[in-house]
Amino acid sequence: MPVSELDSIVYVSSAVRLLSLEEISYLLKRARERNKEYGITGVLLYIGGNFMQYIEGPKDNLDIIYKIIREDGQHKGLIPISREAIESRQFGDWSMAYQTRDVEGYVGSPGERKLIDLILETPSDNPSAARIVLHSFWDRGGS
Repeated sequence: MPVSELDSIVYVSSAVRLLSLEEISYLLKRARERNKEYGITGVLLYIGGNFMQYIEGPKDNLDIIYKIIREDGQHKGLIPISREAIESRQFGDWSMAYQTRDVEGYVGSPGERKLIDLILETPSDNPSAARIVLHSFWDRGGS
């Protein structure tokens, strides 16, 4: 198997409390700016106070971003689900796509929401392990 320069990480965590629309907007703004700087792409799911995030990018930069995430005080109980080398990006066009089932907490464009719905609700014929866990989290409503 060829060595990949890209890695991906999937983790779950819980917000320390339910976040307001403004707090989620600020969290996304910071994450998107930082991810662009480090060449990281991915998706953040937020349902009922629970997060699942998939991030991908160059291994060394991913390590930096993941350390920042682990140290962020807005969530607790971070559980790593997977880390693996990848051949290509799943979310290459998104510095941080975002989706939620909590309508009041939704931040994003209608186009973004439609794309993420398509990705989450229609697994491909040969889905990656990350796609399977994202799909499962989404289908189970964040539990």
